[in-house]
Amino acid sequence: MEAKEYWFSSGNDYLANAVDRTVREGYFSFQDVRFALDVLEQSICKEMLTSWAVRAGLDEKKNADHQNVLCLHAGNLPLVGFQNAFATLLSGARYTGKISRKDPYLLPTFLNEVKKTALWSDMDVQWTHRLDDFEDMRDDRILFAGSETSVPEVRKAIRDLRLAKGNAKFLIRTSHFSMAYLDQKDEQSLHDLVNGMLCYGGKGCRSVAVVVAPFDLDEVKPELQNFAQQFWSENPLHHGPPPKLKNKYAYNRAVGRPQLWLKDYLIQQSGPELDQDFISCWVRGDEASVVELADQFGGKLQSIYRTDQKVEFPGYSRKVEALSTAQRPPIDWKPDGVDTLAWLID
Repeated sequence: MEAKEYWFSSGNDYLANAVDRTVREGYFSFQDVRFALDVLEQSICKEMLTSWAVRAGLDEKKNADHQNVLCLHAGNLPLVGFQNAFATLLSGARYTGKISRKDPYLLPTFLNEVKKTALWSDMDVQWTHRLDDFEDMRDDRILFAGSETSVPEVRKAIRDLRLAKGNAKFLIRTSHFSMAYLDQKDEQSLHDLVNGMLCYGGKGCRSVAVVVAPFDLDEVKPELQNFAQQFWSENPLHHGPPPKLKNKYAYNRAVGRPQLWLKDYLIQQSGPELDQDFISCWVRGDEASVVELADQFGGKLQSIYRTDQKVEFPGYSRKVEALSTAQRPPIDWKPDGVDTLAWLID
């Protein structure tokens, strides 16, 4: 908490400069960076951390203070790897981080604040932008996220650089997107849905790429259009979609497929087509349809969002979250259903 308070203090020029460089050099928009920081500032509090530690079983006897942990951080969103770093530090493990070159400045400003605190002044908290800087530093646990195609390449690099002990454990995240079940048409639910789809340009595993609803897209198009216009006015898109998105829009018009164009983002009513970014698919169905699609998506699906806490999806209780938290995950959320802190001290 001390490190967090210093990190977010108004006088922290290091963070301010990191935000400025991140925006100025074109990594992310100011709005996206500010949003990511706001989510973290609101989610990290003593009560939440205490609850997380208790649930994970963390105490003076059960912790990871004997472990060396390597975090390979992704960079598709600002501070997307923050939880892995935070959980590693909270577990008591020795943190080593490979910072993404796509998000090079933000996370190190927090790690610097950690190193300044008395608790970690004698502990090894280290990071780099080059994985080969850690050659021959064998770790007990390794955490990373990426696509299925990148996993063999990452594992090979770890072997070649001798970064893992023989009995090292890996926590690999490969989910790509999330799904929402929208059984209500009230303003708040539709507002939450638009934010879940459009925030960060629809990128990231928590973004809503599939919507299942017991009604057609046409029934809520005006409301979605209004909320989208408001969102884009406050959060301009950092990088627009490729030209082929307009080709998709034209094709849908030609074949009479219901759709909604949201200024650089497309919602179309169809079976899931997840072959390109900046598209969400609207599927008419019920709770059983959600389960059927979740079975179909397998490990590519991160979370299932709902607007009604009473709605259940048999077999997927670990993936279910409130739609309002789609882009505002708590610090103790469970990517792929795994409690990172509990995994580190197990």
